[in-house]
Amino acid sequence: MSPSPYNTLGANLAYERKRRALTMRELAARGGMYASEISRLERGQRDPRLSTLIRISLALEIPLVELLRGVGEPPAARR
Repeated sequence: MSPSPYNTLGANLAYERKRRALTMRELAARGGMYASEISRLERGQRDPRLSTLIRISLALEIPLVELLRGVGEPPAARR
């Protein structure tokens, strides 16, 4: 069974956040969100709006496509 798109998105978000040594609270503050929202996204428990993803990508200073890497791709295409 392949991971859900939301789990893939969450893993990408957690990776990028940790790569920048940010806590969930710090990222949330940068994006004008709550840390609980970041937590739910990272666990794949939330269906985010495009505007939320854009705010997060701006807060992380990365292109939006980095958060979406592997989302919706067949398992063989993921790296």
